[in-house]
Amino acid sequence: MWKSFFTVLLVVVTGVVSAQQFKAGITAGVSATQISGDQLSGFNKAGIVAGGFVSTTLSPKFDMAMSILYFQKGSKKNSDPEKEDYVYYRLRLNYFEIPLLLQWKYNNKLIFEAGPSAGVLLSSEEEDEYGVLPSRRPFEDMEIAAHLGMNVSIVKQLSFTARMSNSILAVRKHVSGEDYRFNKGQYSSCLLFALQYKFSGKSASAE
Repeated sequence: MWKSFFTVLLVVVTGVVSAQQFKAGITAGVSATQISGDQLSGFNKAGIVAGGFVSTTLSPKFDMAMSILYFQKGSKKNSDPEKEDYVYYRLRLNYFEIPLLLQWKYNNKLIFEAGPSAGVLLSSEEEDEYGVLPSRRPFEDMEIAAHLGMNVSIVKQLSFTARMSNSILAVRKHVSGEDYRFNKGQYSSCLLFALQYKFSGKSASAE
């Protein structure tokens, strides 16, 4: 599966680089994330998303875009002493992520996008009200996720992106080690809100 994904990624990247024209820019925003299977609920873990992107036109209605992002994910539960709830939990997952998105240009202002991503886990840390937790079960080194979102133009070079994503494969097996048919462990769900700035000037031409 990994070989197939990266083969497709290499083909698309080669196509972007060899295209007659392509556009590049930067992305900066925030994420709200949760981990299913940790018995907590809600997108309570905030994080930072930052990186760059490059895109090329496939047809008058479709573009292909690839990003390279630093993406903070995880899960969080705050304690609430007033309700005698002293349980605190925070999971930090830092990824280097490469989304590959097909973009459909609905009109000059609105773009819908969807596609997969591959993420490499840079670091992970769990802590509760007593401090950092020893690793109960390691997280997977790589994450494959599916993305669905939209991009709204603000001005000529600046746009706003809202996107949701969910890991396709479990980012960590259940602590018990058991599998439940399609539930193979813990899965990461993310909401992304970001600004994208395209560099000014004419589209760059590959040499």
